Amino acid sequence: MIVLSDVRTVIEALVLRSPGLHFRGIQRKLGLANGVLEHHLRTLLRSRIIESERDGQFVRFYSPSTLPKERTLISILRQARLREIIRFLISHPGSDYKAVVQELKLSTSTISWHLGRLERMGVVTREKNSIGLTCFVVKRPQELTRIILAYRLNFLDKAVDSYLDTWESL
Repeated sequence: MIVLSDVRTVIEALVLRSPGLHFRGIQRKLGLANGVLEHHLRTLLRSRIIESERDGQFVRFYSPSTLPKERTLISILRQARLREIIRFLISHPGSDYKAVVQELKLSTSTISWHLGRLERMGVVTREKNSIGLTCFVVKRPQELTRIILAYRLNFLDKAVDSYLDTWESL
């Protein structure tokens, strides 16, 4: 259990170490009651020690030193399905719907919806290959890989592990 006088320091350190966490994520990691966490987050926000950004239904917390462009990518990578698709497309650039569907074992409509979101966010582009198939390419694979590597423990799951094993073997 965290001593009350250290709560803000612990929250600040967690946000610095794990940018883009939302309220429940911080709460799960620290085991704080809603009201206690809300009070300390509000105090940290007012004093500009941390910052927050709305991301759909979530409010995500960041250190002021986290750049806006990086915040967007971190937010995307915090979403497991989007992270899986990005990981696959970085490892297999120019893959079509069928390859992504087969790899992730999701329906074509689910993959189409997520790829559309990634395209609208400017993370993925749609291109035609030499035989006319629509393929997908990640726009900034090095930057996304850098973020995945930098926050490896925060995004740790089976997909990230296998991607990092592949990346490190190159």
